[in-house]
Amino acid sequence: MTTINMQYWLGANERTHVLPTDKWYLDFATSILPLVKTSPLFNKEDLRTQIDAAISLGMYFQDAIAQSGGWKLFSEAFQGVYGTYLPFYPLGDNYTPDEINQEDIAFVLWTLKSQFSIFDKEYTLFSPYDKDLLALSQSAYELMDARFEEAPISKGESSFLWVMGLDLLDIPITPLPEVTPETKLSKDAAHCLEYSQGKPLLYFTDYKELCTFFVNVLGWENKRSALLPDLEYKKEFVIYANAKGMLVAHNVAAYFCEEHNPMYDAKRAAAEGYKMFCQPGECPFDLLKYGMTKGILPDVELPFLKGKETLHQYWDFIARYYLCEYYEGE
Repeated sequence: MTTINMQYWLGANERTHVLPTDKWYLDFATSILPLVKTSPLFNKEDLRTQIDAAISLGMYFQDAIAQSGGWKLFSEAFQGVYGTYLPFYPLGDNYTPDEINQEDIAFVLWTLKSQFSIFDKEYTLFSPYDKDLLALSQSAYELMDARFEEAPISKGESSFLWVMGLDLLDIPITPLPEVTPETKLSKDAAHCLEYSQGKPLLYFTDYKELCTFFVNVLGWENKRSALLPDLEYKKEFVIYANAKGMLVAHNVAAYFCEEHNPMYDAKRAAAEGYKMFCQPGECPFDLLKYGMTKGILPDVELPFLKGKETLHQYWDFIARYYLCEYYEGE
């Protein structure tokens, strides 16, 4: 049997000293490792990835027993924002926040398979309803349940970051920057809304069309340096005029279903639109939020079974998770 080094366990918990309970939970993580290694979810991964998964399950068990640490902090923060303890899974009467739950374990496994973009690593998508994920979460739950009564209460807390960055859940859900009669608009936003007869979104096929609008409607100086030259080779523009000002997005117009948008393409929206929620910088968040709040992104879906239902129900959390600092960012 593969053993897991205590230093791995301490590193994951972000501690340097060994607590009396650490050996028990490290042994538990070691005992669950064969399940991880044989699961189709991880059987093609390298040993370190498999060990990391076993340690994560061990830390969840530790936190659930102690009712402290990263899992407890995540669960409480999520409940504070969304009014429930988890995304993706309906929580019935059998779900108990201060005990172990199969749904919790499934979510932990989802976070291990779903990576946000960082440095040169691209984001990865994974279905929270994948049959192998649900099977492993059930098997892990049964192992934890069998040892629940003997599991010791840890006196030290695990890392508050091990589930996800809690700073993302600290950001409140803010209302759209709606325009009211009292709103003092920027000059550009005012011109946009006057031109569109109050429609916040304007659509432009290419850079030439966009520049014509900048010069003839907004009154910008007709020289290259004044006309957002970085956008010269982009297309399918959306302008969003709102109380904050005017923002310009590119390569996303096909996803927005409005009568005055000639570029709307339902098939492309279904095939590609999810990238706005997962790839930082793909779409300004205020525009994304406007689209979802107003129901004009009806076709976007994640590329897996139940992907449309999942994205439309949990889009705000998915955007937080994947967009990181771009969520509600300027």
